[in-house]
Amino acid sequence: LFCSMLHSLFEGKKELFKGLYIAEKTDYDFRPYPVLHFDFSGMEINGQEDLHKQVCRHIRYQGKINGVELGDASNPADMLDELIVRLSDEKGPVVIIVDEFDAPVTSNSDDAALCQIIRKTFNAFYATIKKNSGRIRFFFITGVLRLANMSIFSAMNNLVDISMNPVFAAAFGYTETEFLEYFGEGIDEHMEISKDEDRESFIGRIREYYDGYRFSPDSDITVYNPVSIGEFFSQGYRFRNYWDMTGVSTLVVDLVKYQDLSALLDTRMELDLSSFYTFDVRRIREGDLDRDETLALLYYSGYLTITDFDEPLIYLSFPNNEIAGSFSKNLVVRYMRSRDNNIASWIKMFRQACRIGDSDGMKARLDEYFDSFSYELVGKSDERFFHSIFHAIFVIAGMQAISEERTLRGRSDEVIIAGNNIYVFELKVDRDAEDAIRQIEERGYTEKYLHLENEGMSIFEVGISFSSKTRKISGWKILPV
Repeated sequence: LFCSMLHSLFEGKKELFKGLYIAEKTDYDFRPYPVLHFDFSGMEINGQEDLHKQVCRHIRYQGKINGVELGDASNPADMLDELIVRLSDEKGPVVIIVDEFDAPVTSNSDDAALCQIIRKTFNAFYATIKKNSGRIRFFFITGVLRLANMSIFSAMNNLVDISMNPVFAAAFGYTETEFLEYFGEGIDEHMEISKDEDRESFIGRIREYYDGYRFSPDSDITVYNPVSIGEFFSQGYRFRNYWDMTGVSTLVVDLVKYQDLSALLDTRMELDLSSFYTFDVRRIREGDLDRDETLALLYYSGYLTITDFDEPLIYLSFPNNEIAGSFSKNLVVRYMRSRDNNIASWIKMFRQACRIGDSDGMKARLDEYFDSFSYELVGKSDERFFHSIFHAIFVIAGMQAISEERTLRGRSDEVIIAGNNIYVFELKVDRDAEDAIRQIEERGYTEKYLHLENEGMSIFEVGISFSSKTRKISGWKILPV
């Protein structure tokens, strides 16, 4: 969407920007420039000759729509050079936009020889752009992998990386102010029809599902996912996982098999800022990315976002319920035995038990959940492991799950809101569930929710004990407040 906007801007289509800041508050002249807009996603490459043909076809098409007929050169770099020179001589400086630049590499990361061919071809492609920089008005490029980690850009050292620049923190989504300004009227119309909840609660649910992307450690601005928001309204205000409709990155999903499950489901993941800059893309193919490198890649692909920054440490988590549910489900199912075919019905039963306060049903479903894991694939059986996958199942089930909720005297392990029920959980490993209940009461973890009883909410203390040997629930106690 952003690339499309830039394309229209540099083509001088002022009418599309009527009422917007650039047209109303600046002296931008909307001069038209020739635009070369490349999208390299979806390329199926079988070898060097096939790769060159496909890239040349892209270049030839861009020439055609700009009124330039190119010859039959088989070398992409030579063809691109001819196009830039001819266009700039005839129409002035050229604008070049490249979307998903890294798709050819990441989609073939398991073929070392082919990756080398791709890198060599695109190295020459971008070297041609660098050589013609004097003929280029503007160059913009997007991708999942950071430019610094791609050897194909060794010839281009004059690019400005805006990935974490605070100036662009709000450029790729709706801020809270923008969301309320442009969608507030539609929400009001919906609230007139639906009497199920008040306006603020409804907006709060939208925020929990689709907001939360923070793109700079130096800015606390968060934005809503514009694609999911668009789907949410067009689908009749239905809270669904629209992220999966855009296509889950196979690269990201495949990477998880190299990592400890609990490391990728942690509710607060920290890594050094340098991890965003140092890994080599070739290590993806080799499958030896370490935890921090994997988390950095998950951040760039949209699965994680920045929650806090204490230089040099960056803290990451899932941005919202939509992403947490999507990633957790894809990840957890990989580690579970026998539940691939009926996990949807199991989740439905689990969610219903939580909503109606069926303690026995909740425990039975959780017993099944922990019993279904292939533990040879997961890491240590410490409290962090149990907490991570415990939190994940509530997220997958679409419930409001608050991990490590802060109180005046500490942090409760997990707070779950399901229907009219609030569950405050404390988890222990190789200790009694009674100890967990005692901690909840001594530290007053439920006190902040007591006023909600007047609004019809029921509050429960839940202590759970896990066995490090069996990796199952060994103790369970639930008390109404």
